[in-house]
Amino acid sequence: MLWLKRALLIVVLLLVALATMDFMLENQQTTTLQFLEIQSPELPLSIYIILSFILGSVLGVFIGWLITTRLRLKLMVQSNELNRYRKEIDKLRTQAVKG
Repeated sequence: MLWLKRALLIVVLLLVALATMDFMLENQQTTTLQFLEIQSPELPLSIYIILSFILGSVLGVFIGWLITTRLRLKLMVQSNELNRYRKEIDKLRTQAVKG
């Protein structure tokens, strides 16, 4: 079963690579981008689109990592608080049994 997953992953990666190569070969028109009076060098359109896709993916992964880290820290704080309350309850139960 593991070999099937690996084979499927390789096939999918090859299809993505082929689609990217085809996209790059069909979009060779050079263009420049301008934003806030700053002009980029003339590069093929496919380069700009692929770079924006990669940048967006990296940014998405980074934001996801930040959110996950924040939630893990919050979970750790709440877990410590829960343990503190459990110890307090156990202490109160033992005091009630003795008294």
